[in-house]
Amino acid sequence: MIQELLDLSQRLKLTGSQPFALRRIHWLLDLDTEGRLLGVVPSVKSAVGSRGKREPNRGTEMECPVSFFALVKPQGVVSAWGGGHAVAELGAGNLAEVFGINIVAPPGESPRATRLPDRDLYKHANFCDLHRQLADSARQNQTIQAVWRFLSSHPAFPMAEFAEFSAPQFKDLAAQQFSFRVADRLLLRDPALRRWWSRESARRRTEVEESLPAGRDLFPHFADDPCTGVLTSVFPHISGIPNGGSWCPLASFDKAPFQSFGFGRRTLPMRLETAARSGAALNWLLQNASTHLRIGKSVAVFWAVSPRDADRRPQQFDFAQLMAEPDPLEVRKFLTSARGNRLPEVAEDRFYAALLSSPKARISVRSWHTATLSRARENLQRWFATIAVPDPYDFCDVYPSLAELAACTVRREHEAQPLPATYASLFESALFGISRLPQKLLAQALVRQRLELTVGSDSHRRAEFEYRLAARTALFQVYLRPFSGGAMPPAPVDLEKNAGYICGRLLAHLDLIHALAYRIRDARATSPATCAYAAASTTPALIFPHLCKQARYHLKKIGRGLAYRLEFGRKDAPAGGLCGLVESLRAAGSEFPRTLSLDDQGRFAIGFYSERLRRWTKAPETVETALAKSPASNAPVTKDE
Repeated sequence: MIQELLDLSQRLKLTGSQPFALRRIHWLLDLDTEGRLLGVVPSVKSAVGSRGKREPNRGTEMECPVSFFALVKPQGVVSAWGGGHAVAELGAGNLAEVFGINIVAPPGESPRATRLPDRDLYKHANFCDLHRQLADSARQNQTIQAVWRFLSSHPAFPMAEFAEFSAPQFKDLAAQQFSFRVADRLLLRDPALRRWWSRESARRRTEVEESLPAGRDLFPHFADDPCTGVLTSVFPHISGIPNGGSWCPLASFDKAPFQSFGFGRRTLPMRLETAARSGAALNWLLQNASTHLRIGKSVAVFWAVSPRDADRRPQQFDFAQLMAEPDPLEVRKFLTSARGNRLPEVAEDRFYAALLSSPKARISVRSWHTATLSRARENLQRWFATIAVPDPYDFCDVYPSLAELAACTVRREHEAQPLPATYASLFESALFGISRLPQKLLAQALVRQRLELTVGSDSHRRAEFEYRLAARTALFQVYLRPFSGGAMPPAPVDLEKNAGYICGRLLAHLDLIHALAYRIRDARATSPATCAYAAASTTPALIFPHLCKQARYHLKKIGRGLAYRLEFGRKDAPAGGLCGLVESLRAAGSEFPRTLSLDDQGRFAIGFYSERLRRWTKAPETVETALAKSPASNAPVTKDE
């Protein structure tokens, strides 16, 4: 992975030690030549929405000074520049750095500025000290001196400039960046500032290099690279890793379990330049919307490059958006895209993907794979074709996202979080399809299926209940599909002849008969799906005889033509009735199984959901019309909430 990140940094011309880099600036503080504040303006004009409200200011990218990731402390020890603390950057800062305040906006109260707590006072002090050093080096520069006069005067935050802001906008304001403009001249573009910071950045890096031991690593940067240089003991911060905190290094060996006897903190031999370049490439991936995807408490990064053209930049593709929030129309377009229209060289482009998390302020690589870009596209097409399930409230298919598939294996959202291993398994299946989902994951989904169908759903959570059921069914379909790689797949199973699948359809049909007998279409406490799903999906032989006996009473209560169609099916589809389902079980050479394996429990769930959607969702008007014609009862039909 490190070697591929180095190749990516070479393509992007990233060294990790550049004194300047693009950062987003949101606001400009307009000053006069004496350092007095004239106003605050957004770096780009904020648009006005359809309801007359200002949309949040997204800022604009500017080339800003950035600090090297390592420094030499007074004791001569090389340490991380931040090390868990905020780093002051020249020319731009947030509210805490520029004004030394926080903005609080309690519900129902007007926003107000509060002084920083003692533990955070260093942010404002370090920012002012950095600009004092700049001002001392350029005493004749009018722009720099005006900014320093402003900062040294301990300015108050101009709350009146943001009077129209709402509480959420003030919350966003705390993380936005402020820079300076003096007499229409941007501080960030001042030549004196750029010259001083270039010299200062080079001096700091030279100090670090002179304090580190010489050595070699195993990561060549180019052909015939001797891999020699100074070995680093600290690593750059990687921003954008979930739970990474304010300092999440690429690697870290400063804790006892990660130290090696005799080597101290240099357990991993890596040159300073290697650490800087690989960290810069990973940060670039995490900042580009088309090369990363947030999945729960993990983040996936992926990119594709040409093996022949070393100067070509990574390709842009829509994998992230497709997997994060699959839109049915976009997915259909993706599934039907003509492969013949692709350029021949694209099929040979290398595709790389990694799943990262940060359990304890350091990066953990949960998954790392390589393939060709064409194979990744084919795997993703196959993935979407597999997870397609009927939409509970529409006549089209729905494609659950990776996050929804993982969430359906645990309790409802905000109550429990899936494990990182769950996300890793789904991610590998979607883009690489090289291994079957773990059996433990299937067992977790089956347990949630039994528990949630036993409890049922209340009226205000009905939609969530149905979509979790749909996502879980898609997960079963992924588990039971044959795979193109990895371990040898099991022999293909004909679902229509599988006892577990037929039993699932039968339970959904019996549930429909119960609902029509009592003039309800919603699951209730006495319905077979609520009372008997757990037993029917694990020990069918012990529960189905009793359910079939109850069905005789329910059919008698329904009466006449509707009962006949429920039992024997329609003329054009006799296999869809109660008799047809039981006959299909007999024709398959089986009876009600005493127990079902985990795989067959998954097939049971697929059959149950398919029959439930076919009967309950696709034609509800037909059911209500039949009930109205039936003389068994004049009770009204209760619709879904």
